[in-house]
Amino acid sequence: MTVGEALNNATQNLATAGVDTPKTNAEWLMVHVLGCSRPELALRATDVLSQTEAESWGLLVERRAQRIPLQHLVGTVDFCGLELAVNEHVLVPRPETELLAEAAWSVAAAMDQPKVLDLGTGSGCLAIAVAVYAPESIVDALDVSPGALAVAQANAQRHEVVNRLQFHEVDFRKQWPVLGPMDVIVSNPPYIPTAEIEELPPEVRDHDPRLALDGGKDGLDCYRGLIDAGLAHLRSTGRLFLEIGDEQAGQVGQLIEEAGGRVLEVLPDLNNIERIVVASPAIP
Repeated sequence: MTVGEALNNATQNLATAGVDTPKTNAEWLMVHVLGCSRPELALRATDVLSQTEAESWGLLVERRAQRIPLQHLVGTVDFCGLELAVNEHVLVPRPETELLAEAAWSVAAAMDQPKVLDLGTGSGCLAIAVAVYAPESIVDALDVSPGALAVAQANAQRHEVVNRLQFHEVDFRKQWPVLGPMDVIVSNPPYIPTAEIEELPPEVRDHDPRLALDGGKDGLDCYRGLIDAGLAHLRSTGRLFLEIGDEQAGQVGQLIEEAGGRVLEVLPDLNNIERIVVASPAIP
């Protein structure tokens, strides 16, 4: 079987299984099997897969058709130009979270040795991106999951920021370590209303950690404690960056105002949906 034949067959099989963008998924799986770049696939269309490659390919396509996430199968995801390991212990970072990371590091990079806190770090994507792109920053990252923290620690080592990034195993909804005032706090907390989780795609519903998805009855459980404590831990010139769910901007903004903070702006994602709330503890 040639590379081209394998890609065509897999595209059809994945489409039948309901996989979104089946051709793209097939191509990334083949990149993983061959160890080549995606543009090289066109040049290798007539190459014949070896027995080992064919066996690996067949298993990967079968598992992807079972709606196991592509990122779990290849083991990594690209986030803000950084290759990060992911597995069943962490939420697979979404493109909209890249916008959150960029907003946070843009502010941090303009400060002198800023102290940054990432709440619910998961794979470490936000903390590591800030540490890489705001190279004077000192970053602390919290998560309740030991499995997630192991992934985050490995990713930090991969990108050589362990000397400026400290991980803490703690449930920030219940307690915060004593870290001192922060310049930037960033978080992508769980914000999916509990009743809506069963409606999510199988890749998300069955494979992302439920703890990273379930925001309670209205999706806002995590924000209530996070906002109060977050604003209290920020310097007066500090900034709070929160990713939010669809149509949650008004409610999150109200929680910020009730906690004595101020919403500075609400940023849209690539689909022009309000996705990121930027706040300060008070009017500067």
